[in-house]
Amino acid sequence: MNGKGFMSRTTILRAALGTALCALAAALLLFDKPRGMIEMAFERPRIEKTLHDYFAAEMSRDLDKVYSLLAPSSVYRRSHTYDQFMDDMKSNSVRIVKYNVVDIYGLRPNHDPSAYPKVERFVQVEVDVDVGFADTGTTSSCNYCFTFIKEGGRWYKG
Repeated sequence: MNGKGFMSRTTILRAALGTALCALAAALLLFDKPRGMIEMAFERPRIEKTLHDYFAAEMSRDLDKVYSLLAPSSVYRRSHTYDQFMDDMKSNSVRIVKYNVVDIYGLRPNHDPSAYPKVERFVQVEVDVDVGFADTGTTSSCNYCFTFIKEGGRWYKG
């Protein structure tokens, strides 16, 4: 306050800025949508890297890499051994020829830790995929929605 009992303009601006920052922090902490947008901005590059690594491994037939990018808690990994996976892949006549990421969305925490104890986050990845069929020599374009899973701080294909 100045000598006449009024606050200076600087003090008022600082108080307004402080109030606005507190309101912004509260919104980020209390409301899912802004928090989710910030988390997605942080996680998206990591998700995209796993996605591109996975599809590159599929397309180059680097089966060890493909297997390493499957989530350890996924239904497939829990129900198939490495040798079964290798047999499945070697006998499969379908090959990914090309892919295009359409969208990454739905980043969410694990709301069922009893069913998925090691999973931290889930996200949906929509991909247009061109697949080739070695047995018929044909190709087909498909749109898939894959689930990617974060476990132990690392993203995997679900």
